[in-house]
Amino acid sequence: MIETKRNLKMTIAYDGAPYLGWQKNNAGPSVEESLQNVLQQILQEDVFLSSASRTDAGVHAKGQVVHFLTTSSICLYKLQGSLNILLDETISVLHIEEAFMQFHSTLNCVKKEYWYHVCFAKIQNPFFRRTSWHFPRFLEFDSMQKAAHSLVGEHDFSAFCNQKPNWDRNVICDVKKLSIVPLSKDRLRFIIHGDHFLYKMVRNLVGTLVYIGCSKLAVNQVPGFLMSKDRSRIGMTAPAHGLLLKKVCY
Repeated sequence: MIETKRNLKMTIAYDGAPYLGWQKNNAGPSVEESLQNVLQQILQEDVFLSSASRTDAGVHAKGQVVHFLTTSSICLYKLQGSLNILLDETISVLHIEEAFMQFHSTLNCVKKEYWYHVCFAKIQNPFFRRTSWHFPRFLEFDSMQKAAHSLVGEHDFSAFCNQKPNWDRNVICDVKKLSIVPLSKDRLRFIIHGDHFLYKMVRNLVGTLVYIGCSKLAVNQVPGFLMSKDRSRIGMTAPAHGLLLKKVCY
């Protein structure tokens, strides 16, 4: 008897604090391994997951997209319920649907949206500590906005990449939106849309903009950063815990 395969697409959210990122590794817990183990327990078959983004250690997600093939005929409502009972409370399956067999969560992605939160108050509200970078210095909003505007568009973002060995991603990225939204008198949300991102690029963009906001760097240096392709010239890599994968578009 020929087994019929199904391609299931899931949208998941997770608190990244306990994990060494999305991807399975030998050093500690990962979101991928946690989800894979529970799926295999429920479906009683080997499951191999693909994700839209391999988020780094400590990075959170509200809209990570994952797909996998299965021969199980399990009802999707039952599968979602079982997953959310058995998974750790730091991971939730928000939605499951049937996808066409050619769908691939990584290859079919056309845009991702990330959020990054910064608190620049002297004292940070403890409820934001796991999800917001505490940078207790005055930030000049207009300077950051001008710099952000100059980074929108299609550029070689090599200078904003923390290089990995043998890493060969396309360094020309199309940043479709980079905006800064005040959430209160001392909290900001950076919203970044792009077709793809280099290694730690979003966190480097935020770190550079924050350095411009506190006058460690200047707005008029930004074109030179892009042209230089030199990571050492830009700002610090913002901490992982302030970053959130908000949405993946297909």
